[in-house]
Amino acid sequence: MRFRTVFLIVLLALVAIFAAVNWTAFVAPTTLSLIYTDFQAPLGLVMLGVTVVLTAFFLLYTLALQTSVLLESRRLTKQLETQRSLADQAEYSRFNDLRTYLQAELEQLHRRHTEQQTQLEQRLNTLQKELGLRLEQTGNAVAAQLGELDDRLHRKDAAGTIKPL
Repeated sequence: MRFRTVFLIVLLALVAIFAAVNWTAFVAPTTLSLIYTDFQAPLGLVMLGVTVVLTAFFLLYTLALQTSVLLESRRLTKQLETQRSLADQAEYSRFNDLRTYLQAELEQLHRRHTEQQTQLEQRLNTLQKELGLRLEQTGNAVAAQLGELDDRLHRKDAAGTIKPL
């Protein structure tokens, strides 16, 4: 229990013990005044009754306060759950949007990569054709020079001298 609760229980127990020990004084009749009238009653019992009524009132007040706090707490908990659910849905939506965006970006990168690869393959094919043509031209030039050298060698054999180029 909390200190405050224990303190109140001990205080009420002390009041009850005090009333029990002094019971004869509590029940002794006394003249009491209510400003407009006087009457005979035991002052101790009147004060004890007032104490009991005030204690009951404060207990009821505390019970009502705790009930209202509990109800407010439940209401706020429901609102918090609703807000948490909305936040989770928003986060899920953002993740889906991010996933869609990343997929679109990856597809675009893949298309670019494919286009670049196609361009590189076309360029490579063009370079291979050019290299083939140059090799053929070089082969033809070498064949022509070999033919010329062969022709010169045959002429030398026929004439016996080599003509300068």
